[in-house]
Amino acid sequence: MSEIFTKSVNGQVFFVSVDSFLSAFDFREKLEKVIIDLTHAHRWDHSAVDAVDKVVLRYRKRGTEVELIGLNEASATLLERLATHNEPDALDKIGSH
Repeated sequence: MSEIFTKSVNGQVFFVSVDSFLSAFDFREKLEKVIIDLTHAHRWDHSAVDAVDKVVLRYRKRGTEVELIGLNEASATLLERLATHNEPDALDKIGSH
């Protein structure tokens, strides 16, 4: 397990596009680190934040380090306020995601 995977996300992420966002990730592959580049994407609502949480927590549950890069200010603020993936007990709550 020594592979680093970078996934670039483009476009708007909101309740209509969440399924497409989630399907872009293959959680079966053993990876050391996943970098999610959100430079060309914008999160609009709580469902988009939940989708980011799901991706991050699914990878972390498998022992994969996850880094989010390229957040614009509005998206970073939204994630900071609503995201749960950085809470101390986030992995314990994964069943609710």
